[in-house]
Amino acid sequence: MNHLLLLILLGFALFYWVYFCRGRKGRPVDWQSLPTREQYLALHPETRGEDGIACHHCGHLGLQEQGRVHLADFRHQYACPRCHRVLFRSQ
Repeated sequence: MNHLLLLILLGFALFYWVYFCRGRKGRPVDWQSLPTREQYLALHPETRGEDGIACHHCGHLGLQEQGRVHLADFRHQYACPRCHRVLFRSQ
């Protein structure tokens, strides 16, 4: 019985880490300090392309949309999957 309880607790801990903590490393502390999509495009007009928006650091297309704290968060931020920089935010 103790082994089953330990296994359940480890399962919940793994779920918590994957759902709430994974990928938070390197994110800006202040979400409001990120530019909005419109501000990002105004600052870096060369990043707008026919296929979407590119990263202004490495030029990679196909940005990843991420919830700020967890997957279902209404505050979204867009990051480059190649250089892992958070570029702009949306709500």
